[in-house]
Amino acid sequence: MNFPFGNLVKELGSGEVVRMPSGEKIFKMDTYKGNPIIKPQDIGLSWYKDGKLQTGAVFNGGAELFKGKVILLPRCQKDYQRKKSFDEKLKIESSWLDNYISEIWPLISEDGINFTRYRNIVIRGDGTDQQDFIYGIEDIRIIKHNQRYILIGTGKIKPPFKGENADRVAIYSTEDFINIVYHGIIDSFDNRNALPIFDDDKVYMLLRFHPNINLAVLEGGMDSY
Repeated sequence: MNFPFGNLVKELGSGEVVRMPSGEKIFKMDTYKGNPIIKPQDIGLSWYKDGKLQTGAVFNGGAELFKGKVILLPRCQKDYQRKKSFDEKLKIESSWLDNYISEIWPLISEDGINFTRYRNIVIRGDGTDQQDFIYGIEDIRIIKHNQRYILIGTGKIKPPFKGENADRVAIYSTEDFINIVYHGIIDSFDNRNALPIFDDDKVYMLLRFHPNINLAVLEGGMDSY
């Protein structure tokens, strides 16, 4: 693949060849020494409260190649409340974020390391664009199919950490990451981190139902969207 990473690819980290139980060999890459490559304050995820600078969160970004560049769709949060709780099982105190509604901010990069906002596009899940879910959109994955990019995320129908059965598979598509079309949610069950696999006239969907990964089949392929 002709992709303008050049020698920057070598900076992403060394690694090792690992043999899987099946006998197949894969390359296991080491963690990039320059992490984190994106900080909240770098893309405008900061604000002041009572005169003190507050910093948001950016994480769980799906990535793909787009016009010779890297497109990234991270989950972005701000205006949250930071809370602490004690994990009785692990016997440790941990911090978590409450009272937030996540958005997706597309980012673009020439080298896969240095990212900037892409056209200030925002994918919202707060009721602005649709009413299927109104408590945020999270953790989008990008799958290129023909000339379109299928975006599969998690739409929150309940506030985070306010009860179970809050996650729905949310489906979008785009050709340019500017005009993003919302297709709806799979409303019949609670699920996140779904991933489609396209094969001729069928679409296979990997679904996470704890503790297993399940495979569903959608007949009719993309014509069913």
